[in-house]
Amino acid sequence: MKKLLIILSILSLTACGYSIRDAELVGQVKKVITNTPLFCPNYIEADISLGVIRNGVGSMSTQDIWVVVNKGDAEILKSAAENGEIVKINYDEERLMSVWCTSGRKATSVEISK
Repeated sequence: MKKLLIILSILSLTACGYSIRDAELVGQVKKVITNTPLFCPNYIEADISLGVIRNGVGSMSTQDIWVVVNKGDAEILKSAAENGEIVKINYDEERLMSVWCTSGRKATSVEISK
């Protein structure tokens, strides 16, 4: 029993914190939504396509990343989605124990690329 408690405590400690800090992605915003889960607090999430198309030319990507954003950044991203602008987002990704309610990626900064 003592060994089991030690193993469980080690596993829970290694599952806390961040797996990635200050990661960066560049892409186009597909949509911004507000999630209202049953047991977790509401949060705003943005769907970012990693493919970038400018004037009908560019790369199509099948990879999308969902990022949790705050209310102010959500307004910037909604505007960028309407105008087809490219955005640069820095984010942190949490480990297993912190992602029960969200995707685990939380935006730390959002800017529109020129």
